[in-house]
Amino acid sequence: MSMIRDMAAADLQAAHALWNQAAESRDILHKPLTPERFEALFVAADEGEVKCNLVAEENGRVVGFGNAYHKLGADMGYVTFVLVEPGSRRRGVGSRMLAELEARLRQYPGVNRIILNFFNPINLEWFIPGTPGHDHPNAPGVDAESPALPFFLKNGYTETYRVYSYYRELEGFQFEPKIAERKRALEEKGITVTYYDPRKHYGLDELFTNLENEDWRQKVMSNVHSPNPYPLLIVQREGRVGGFAGPLFVQESGRGYFAGIGIHTDFRGGGAGSVLFSSLCQGLRDIGATFMSLFTGKTNVARTIYESAGFRIVHEWACMRKDLN
Repeated sequence: MSMIRDMAAADLQAAHALWNQAAESRDILHKPLTPERFEALFVAADEGEVKCNLVAEENGRVVGFGNAYHKLGADMGYVTFVLVEPGSRRRGVGSRMLAELEARLRQYPGVNRIILNFFNPINLEWFIPGTPGHDHPNAPGVDAESPALPFFLKNGYTETYRVYSYYRELEGFQFEPKIAERKRALEEKGITVTYYDPRKHYGLDELFTNLENEDWRQKVMSNVHSPNPYPLLIVQREGRVGGFAGPLFVQESGRGYFAGIGIHTDFRGGGAGSVLFSSLCQGLRDIGATFMSLFTGKTNVARTIYESAGFRIVHEWACMRKDLN
């Protein structure tokens, strides 16, 4: 029977090898990691962070690895991953490792639930299926097409919502005729899409209050106030900001990055969102991005915006939780 115990420094090489074997065989969608990246993700922790790492050992050999994350003072913990080599599965190894990770999280005051979703600060990159090695910087939950989904359901987790991953290559991107017509109609009303200029535009911070999204506020405002900000697309009328998309820059993989897209309630209803998003795709293409990927909730109405720009669903994820008694 396997022994579940804390991962020691001497186990790092074996746990890292287990991860890369699973990634390279496509047993998991996640990317192989360098030893330095593996340690940075799963072991290194800032003040106030807890990263719990366990291994399963059989006959002196590491056959499983699991990680959990907790931010001290928060009322939740995250299970990041439970990985067991194929030859040791279906013997309860993963379930015992998961139960021990949960027990560790229970030790922290106030923790009342465990979450499996994209808000885990440990961001795991993954390869997008059916592409020439294109990747996405964060896996939003449990791979809905993998054995992980029934595993977590069996162990008492509840699926809270589904997330779709969307993808599009940007070579040759052009506005769809319907979107181009919406752009012309908005311009006739004095509503245009342009790049944000603090000398000409106002109301950017108020936009995030209207959108009720502090994460977007932090990411966008820290960028615009930096010494060399990345460009930010906005919807505007007479200088007032009515929407944003960006910031725009190209990641090393060729992926066009953006933190998000949002339209002020005063500017909705005329297609500003779809025009802004297609402008974003065009802008990222123009600065060298070869593809874009994003994720959104299965029930999110913004899906129509992405689909109007030619994006397609490439994967599905389950966000899950377990309430602790």
